[in-house]
Amino acid sequence: MLPWLVAAALVVWFLKVGEGNPLDGALTLLNEIVRGERLTHAPADATGVVDVSPDDLAETAGLSLEEYSLARMIASEEPHADNATKAAIAWCTVNEANRRGQSITELLVWAKNPAHNGLYGSQQDKDPSSPNFHGSDRYATTALDPYDGEGQIARGVLTNQIGDLTGGCQQFDRPAQENNPDKVASNRMASGASPVEVPGVDPGLRFWRT
Repeated sequence: MLPWLVAAALVVWFLKVGEGNPLDGALTLLNEIVRGERLTHAPADATGVVDVSPDDLAETAGLSLEEYSLARMIASEEPHADNATKAAIAWCTVNEANRRGQSITELLVWAKNPAHNGLYGSQQDKDPSSPNFHGSDRYATTALDPYDGEGQIARGVLTNQIGDLTGGCQQFDRPAQENNPDKVASNRMASGASPVEVPGVDPGLRFWRT
């Protein structure tokens, strides 16, 4: 998609928070969010799984299950990113869950390793006993605990206070962290995905839409 079309989609999708331009309102909301305190204390273990139920963690955090799952993904995938980038990857996850006809939690807790399925964990299977050892285990990592700021972003996305600045993207990756970024890109395009330029976010990330 041409950059100006993406920019137009960004303006259309951002919803108004208070008075003024819808884009300005959403960016104002994001700019006001600080990371704050850690909501839970249950990181993934050495095998790449979080051995605490998602429901219990969400209750501890004071969030709905969907909010907590999305917040945990944000905190695990891009803990040090700016808030607009965190919102963008959150929307990719929402869009992919919708594409698959799943809840966000169903998307994020499904794992190839049966011992990990239904629980949060790392994107890579770190279980030496697994036939998928070192392989991709799930859609995205949820290995780390979220902070209050990620919870606010998740809630803003799920309530549409923070609109979809990606224009409908369902996947993202950071080439610098991929063993073979060209292969990742080739696999995405072979599955029918196209790269999309998302203005206003970390340029080190790639976004994809089918």
